[in-house]
Amino acid sequence: MQKHRNLIIGLLIGVLIGYSAYLGTSLLRPYGLPPYRTLAENPEIPSYRSAEMVQETFRIINAEVSPTIVEVSVKTKDAAEGSGDRELPWNDFFQDPSEEDQGPQFRQSEGLGSGIIIESRGDDYYVITNSHVIGNAEEIFVELSDKRVVLAELIGVDKRKDLALLVFTSSERKLPVIRIGDSDKVYVGDWVLAFGSPYGYESSVSSGIVSALGRRNGPRGNINDFIQTDAPINQGNSGGALVNVRGELIGVNTFITTPNRGNIGLGFAIPVNNVKTMFRQLIDTGEVKYGWLGVSLGAYSREAAESLGYEQNEGVLVYQVFDQSPADETGIKPGDLITALDGVHFSDISRLTYKIGDKFPGDTALFTINRFGEKFDISVTIAEREEEASVRELHGSVKPGFVPSLMTPDLRQSIELPDDFHGVPVAEVYPRTHAQSMDLRAGDVIVAVNGIEIDTLEDLYRAYSESQDHRLSVYRDGELIELLSRPPMDAEILP
Repeated sequence: MQKHRNLIIGLLIGVLIGYSAYLGTSLLRPYGLPPYRTLAENPEIPSYRSAEMVQETFRIINAEVSPTIVEVSVKTKDAAEGSGDRELPWNDFFQDPSEEDQGPQFRQSEGLGSGIIIESRGDDYYVITNSHVIGNAEEIFVELSDKRVVLAELIGVDKRKDLALLVFTSSERKLPVIRIGDSDKVYVGDWVLAFGSPYGYESSVSSGIVSALGRRNGPRGNINDFIQTDAPINQGNSGGALVNVRGELIGVNTFITTPNRGNIGLGFAIPVNNVKTMFRQLIDTGEVKYGWLGVSLGAYSREAAESLGYEQNEGVLVYQVFDQSPADETGIKPGDLITALDGVHFSDISRLTYKIGDKFPGDTALFTINRFGEKFDISVTIAEREEEASVRELHGSVKPGFVPSLMTPDLRQSIELPDDFHGVPVAEVYPRTHAQSMDLRAGDVIVAVNGIEIDTLEDLYRAYSESQDHRLSVYRDGELIELLSRPPMDAEILP
């Protein structure tokens, strides 16, 4: 018993001695380490490892992608009015009098951009870039990642999408080709890296995120829906690659928005899915052909949806149909709602337009139509889209040839439409159409079509689709007048 008591007393004394020693040493040093010292002295903690993993990912992407990026330089001869630099004040002393009045002189200028090796066939390598980088080039050179400069040949351009395809030959060694991703699987907030040669600084890479998707109204009539990014993009980045964290190409850097020619975090890239069909056609045939349905598509507001009897964002509205187009010949009518193409739902105009345009002429497309509650499918053989100038010439053949609007209390008051009148206002009339030839004017209110009273947009489109010839009752300048169908103004009248 005494032994146990002595053991317990000994243990207590030992604990007290140890605790006293701990207190003594604690008073001799600062209380704890600052957080930054803890981080600095423990490089294996999770926060460091996570950052290093991101860094390592960026290194791997750069090592894989950079060799597929080329610098594109072009030489172009530009015409200048008059005789060279006659306007310079010192030129009178140095210009040869024999050069005067010789008409336009030509100056050689150089352009600079970037490109992406997108495919190889043997010793031939294909490079995608922007068409505005190429311009009217007489000579095109690409500088490879190993600093070799080789002459490139222009295969073709797609000016509607601001894209061009080049080819060059390299037999010295096998060159890498970029891996192509899926831009339909890109989301806002995704990390991205931008590659190119900003201001001639070749092999540059910057990082950022996807800021927005589906941006439109690009420069030079560019029809793409763009990926917006805050990854720094500057002059010389045009035609370079925008890649995801797997090193896959998801976009072609194209333009920036800036007030001072420098980057402010508003860069835009063409989604790679908008590029795939184009470069495949250029490689195989040397030209790009767009599919053509023959309709004018548009969005519609909540108020218009109510007047049409549709749900908002249910589909894309057919505003006009070109006479004798594939749409016209298969029965698509103004006022129809296209809700799907080949079983895929669409409510975005641009996306549907791209998908139609990416169809090859002769392809069959299955459109799902909602016609004021009646839903059905129409199979259409897609035609080839003509050049822009030719398409503009066709605008005189569109039906109905005018743009209807909605009657609002303010509009009713401004045109002094009596309370007992109902109808649909006309916002615009297209030139050289049937609508213009019958003297329909912007500001008219269509109150009846072929004797059928019109109250809503649905009433108007229904009445129009039931007949080829139309008799309109319109309210204009305080009176009701009758308008009859006539041939278009430029139609040939045969005996």
